[in-house]
Amino acid sequence: MTLTRRSFMQTTLIGSGLLAAPAILNASGAMLPRLTLQSPGSGPGILISHALAIGAFDAIADEVDFSIWTTGDEMRANLVSGDVPVTVVPTQAGGSLYNRGFGVQLVCTLTDGHCGLVARDLDNPQVSDLRGLRVVVPAFNDFTGHMMRLALAHHGVGLDELELIPATTQMEAGQVFLSGRADAALLAEPGASAVLAKGRADGQTLSRGVQMRDELGEITGLRASLPQASLAIRADFAAQHPGLPAALHMALATAAESLNADPAAAAENAAPRLNRPKPVLETAIPYCNITSIRASEARPEIEALYRALLDADPAILAGKVPDPAFYAI
Repeated sequence: MTLTRRSFMQTTLIGSGLLAAPAILNASGAMLPRLTLQSPGSGPGILISHALAIGAFDAIADEVDFSIWTTGDEMRANLVSGDVPVTVVPTQAGGSLYNRGFGVQLVCTLTDGHCGLVARDLDNPQVSDLRGLRVVVPAFNDFTGHMMRLALAHHGVGLDELELIPATTQMEAGQVFLSGRADAALLAEPGASAVLAKGRADGQTLSRGVQMRDELGEITGLRASLPQASLAIRADFAAQHPGLPAALHMALATAAESLNADPAAAAENAAPRLNRPKPVLETAIPYCNITSIRASEARPEIEALYRALLDADPAILAGKVPDPAFYAI
């Protein structure tokens, strides 16, 4: 018998339970002919790119159409329209959509936090060091902006004590910072590693600082964890394919274990899809804190994040913590 790539991967993945996935993907027991999903080009994008390269989705769909979204508005438009039924979302955005009546569910969290401060001429910059500085923040009215304001309030830094510079995307924020128009930035990986590499190559004295996962751990009293990004699925699509959420979680858990065991291989696999140099991705992976935790298992930390956001501004989540039906598995 010829050992094809698919048969090899299926043999390799027996221990993870992935071979049981096709029988429960939908009522007919058939694999999906096509799976369309999106991710930002951050840590979860590295994970999904690696998952595709190692065949982790081979037992789920014949074809996978994977693309990168760059703004929250783009992500929401594709999800709401149904063009992309499975997507990585900022965990806060998933809760906001659900509480506003859109049928979406969380499958699993994909990171324990992958954003932190970078600064010029500051060693190990902390939130309390930002007084009097110009700080560029991408996704200013979305997750990164919410986390920046939470951290500032936690340390008693008033919004009038620094200049916050809004940016739409990670790339724009990095450009503002490298140009000298900002003294510090709150950046997600792999953007932070790319900016540090570029700035140091240009002779700038740049440093990595506190990570937002540590900040949230202090705010909630739980472990240092920021369930920053999650895999979300349209509820109607999940109903059509009742085994899909569990199968996706298992595939990504397998890929996360592989990624963390061999960051160099994962970086090589992800570089072409994310259009990033392999060395940058390899540097970034340890700061991405990649994982795949069932949404129901991660619920205590998700809800701790939601409560912190609600205390800061109830409108972020339409005034409430999502009910249990929000969690697909």
